[in-house]
Amino acid sequence: MSKEGTRVKWYLNPIIVVLLLFFVLGPLGLPLLYKSPKFGKTSRLILTIFVIIYTSFLIFASLKMGRELYIRVEEYRNILEQIR
Repeated sequence: MSKEGTRVKWYLNPIIVVLLLFFVLGPLGLPLLYKSPKFGKTSRLILTIFVIIYTSFLIFASLKMGRELYIRVEEYRNILEQIR
């Protein structure tokens, strides 16, 4: 029984796995990547590194936006206190 002759489940399809990694699950989708028989060792390693970098970027961007939002809310609160 060869791997190429067997059907792969829909959630292990390479396109689905990549979409899940980058748009839905992030690093929680890595087990699907490693379970999928369609990816080789090199592509698994490269995708893992990209997912880690992408997730780190999203976390830092979220933190930066949160800090900026906090600053703006404090500015508006100070303006409202001056008006009263």
